[in-house]
Amino acid sequence: MKRLQLYIIGLFLMSVTTKAQRLIPRQKAIELNAGFLLNDSKSENYFLNTVITIQSGKGNYSFFSFEYLNEKQNYKKVTIPIETFLAEAGYSFNLISDRKKNVLINFSLSATAGFESINKGNDLLFDGAEILSKSNFVYGTSGKVSVEIYISDRIVLLPHVQAKALWNSSRELIRPSSGLGIRINL
Repeated sequence: MKRLQLYIIGLFLMSVTTKAQRLIPRQKAIELNAGFLLNDSKSENYFLNTVITIQSGKGNYSFFSFEYLNEKQNYKKVTIPIETFLAEAGYSFNLISDRKKNVLINFSLSATAGFESINKGNDLLFDGAEILSKSNFVYGTSGKVSVEIYISDRIVLLPHVQAKALWNSSRELIRPSSGLGIRINL
């Protein structure tokens, strides 16, 4: 009987500890994301990013990220590679969450800057055609809606949709994407 009582007390203390370790102000986390760009090109267009987050409390946090976008555009029988390297800084606001903070819906805004490389800087194609879009430094803003699902106090699953607006590019202004990430709270 004493073992059962100790077990129940232990479970109670673990559940109290579990609640105490989530969304602590100044708690840091590392996040990894991958996904697809939502454009009318092939499915081999993808992005990868890594994020450092710093909790502000109540599900809000600031973040800093580095992102790599890889796109391919078809031209006759060849594909033209487009690579974009971006740095982001922003803030995420908790919109909705359950009482125990197991599932949160957040909206993030951020400033973005980086470099866009088109065809590795080569302007001429195999048939003598010239690419009018140039490699350039780009800057802009981004908005993201994410669902943050706490698997445990340290591991969070993050499905999300995002739209970036990048200026100083000769390509499209709005670039939507969808992805899945995992966050590890430190």
